[in-house]
Amino acid sequence: MSSWNRLPALSLSAVLLLGAFAAAPAQAAKLGPYFPLPNNFPLGGNSGRDDLLKIQARWLENGLENLEKAKKETTAALDKAKGENAKPEQIAALEQKQTSLDSDIEATKKEIALENDDMAPKEQQADRKRQFLLNVNQWIQEIGRQATQALKDSILKDGAEAEIAQNRHDQLENLADRLERAKRDQSVENWGVTR
Repeated sequence: MSSWNRLPALSLSAVLLLGAFAAAPAQAAKLGPYFPLPNNFPLGGNSGRDDLLKIQARWLENGLENLEKAKKETTAALDKAKGENAKPEQIAALEQKQTSLDSDIEATKKEIALENDDMAPKEQQADRKRQFLLNVNQWIQEIGRQATQALKDSILKDGAEAEIAQNRHDQLENLADRLERAKRDQSVENWGVTR
């Protein structure tokens, strides 16, 4: 079979694969100004899944509060801009930000509803687990980034500053390892398999 004859089959497979990815819901909560890295990662005592779900629940609720606060501030700024006959581009920018915040708030509420649904069928549990792992993985990546920066700082600095940066690096590396272990706990591995 020539390579030309294989192209349509490959293209169809690629289209089906892209369609599967397109059907998966987007992640609502992303690390950033509204969803900063959690300050605290209390791990231990419960299953890895339970510990991480509690951390995630607080993180999502805090992020939703941040979004709603930003929306109130944006609405107030928009009302003020309209009242002062601000430039059309300023008003348009605030309206666009307001629309974006509305969308983010709605998506976050849906993510919170999904993350709290223990009774959902197997297919939804698989999506819930996927969303959960996306969140945990982005925390681990950010902690790893901070650990790398702390290591660079320890190399570039001298004396006490270098020691502080090295200790920070070690703490962050340890935290990333603990999160990885919790993520690979049997309670997470088996989640959604039987239901």
